[in-house]
Amino acid sequence: MSPGPSEIYSQRHEQRSRLASQLDLDHRRVAWYRLAAFFLLVGGLLAAPGLWLLLPGLAFLALLRHHAALSARRETARRAAEFYHEGKLRLRGEWPGRGVTAAFVEAQHPYARDLDMFGSGSLYDWLCRARTRTGQQRLADWLSRPALPDQIARRQLAARELQPRLDLREDLAALQSSRQHLKGISPQDWAEKPLQLRSGGARLVAALLGLVGWLALAYWVLRFDPLPLGVVLIVQQGFLRLAGRDAGEVLQRTESIRGECLTLAVYLRRLEQEKVDSELLQELWKPLNTRPSRALARLEAVMDTLESRRNPLLAPFYVLSLASFQLAYEVENWRARHARELPLWLDSLAQIEAVLTFASLAWENEDYGWPRLLPEGGGVRAVQLGHPLLGAECVRNDVDLSETRLWIVSGSNMSGKSSLLRALGCNVVLAMAGGPTRAQEMALEPLRIAASIQVSDSLMAGISRFYAEILRLRQVLEEAGGPGRLLYLLDEILGGTNSQDRLVGAQAVIRRLYELESLG
Repeated sequence: MSPGPSEIYSQRHEQRSRLASQLDLDHRRVAWYRLAAFFLLVGGLLAAPGLWLLLPGLAFLALLRHHAALSARRETARRAAEFYHEGKLRLRGEWPGRGVTAAFVEAQHPYARDLDMFGSGSLYDWLCRARTRTGQQRLADWLSRPALPDQIARRQLAARELQPRLDLREDLAALQSSRQHLKGISPQDWAEKPLQLRSGGARLVAALLGLVGWLALAYWVLRFDPLPLGVVLIVQQGFLRLAGRDAGEVLQRTESIRGECLTLAVYLRRLEQEKVDSELLQELWKPLNTRPSRALARLEAVMDTLESRRNPLLAPFYVLSLASFQLAYEVENWRARHARELPLWLDSLAQIEAVLTFASLAWENEDYGWPRLLPEGGGVRAVQLGHPLLGAECVRNDVDLSETRLWIVSGSNMSGKSSLLRALGCNVVLAMAGGPTRAQEMALEPLRIAASIQVSDSLMAGISRFYAEILRLRQVLEEAGGPGRLLYLLDEILGGTNSQDRLVGAQAVIRRLYELESLG
């Protein structure tokens, strides 16, 4: 019998952890070798300079490069081990709060709060595998509004193709150590901003001032006369006051998106190696056929140079040569060439990450299946439906809203009525996003969702619980009047008023929903 996801995760976690430990030992050993070569080189320069110093010098450079390579491999192994560790925690149910816990949608969303879609301990917290800001937002968008039937079918085929590609998911996770957060300017906004630096004359003047600065520095070294250097520095600062403001803004924005651009570069470099067959994946991979990682590598080189300005040993030379001004022009030139392409690369990666999330969900959970889409009027049917966030103790239920359009669920307190409503709602959300569902079988027509399950008052807004529920029920009715059929999920309607008014109000709401051809 082939090993299951939990066993595979455990085996690979152990293997990657052992590899990381071994690489850590090698990294420390080479660090000592590098230090010894450095001291030998310095000692030789002081005691007996000569051609023989080429040997320790070349050895030091080789060890420096080897040490950097070992460091990169060690971090990759550590991130791979962390990837499998996170998978083990998800399968053991020890995941709440470890994923992406952003809100993403407004409080008035028709079902997000009621079904615990976002936030700590939510469906999104457990589900999301996207590590880039655009990927996280795209997955949230897919879960926040139902897709069209053809989109659902295409996403399912794409996710099923990627489902067995565990190595791809590991590689992408190992390329970036942490998930990005939804704050600050996005790379797409950065690319779409109008160009600020257009004057070639200003760049030429900066280049000449930089050259004069180096000549003044050489004059100081040779003649021990700092006056020309001081004059040049004053002229340079005056020039920057007149022409450097826009360059400073360009560099500030560029540095704020450095991490995301580097992630995009390494992700696309890996994805360019992958072959795909399904229609949606071929469309998403089409922008990658031009090898965008090469263009991003050029931007990466500029960003690395910008980062090196923080080195206190190099900073004076950057100031003297006005290199930052030149780098700002390099950034603007890159944007001029690739500003239209960058949003396409980001969009492709965002959708790929969302599809990989569904692929990972289906691979990790063998009790999940791919729902079938029914024609309009087919309702929703599910066999052995379970809530995605509950573990092995989850109570499964059969649901059939095909022959009838109304279910009234009754029972004692804590018998699972609300959990059943949430289980149905969460699985319909997954199905309408193109993902797998926790059911032995599930078939449904295209549905929109609205719910009134978690309703609370607001002292600051002056809204009682009863009025808050009235507002939510009005929203449900408005949703029912929209295009397509609505699945409504109502828990203990009008629980904040007396029994008689509650009965009359509930009858009126249900009657109107029934007249609008909704089901729930």
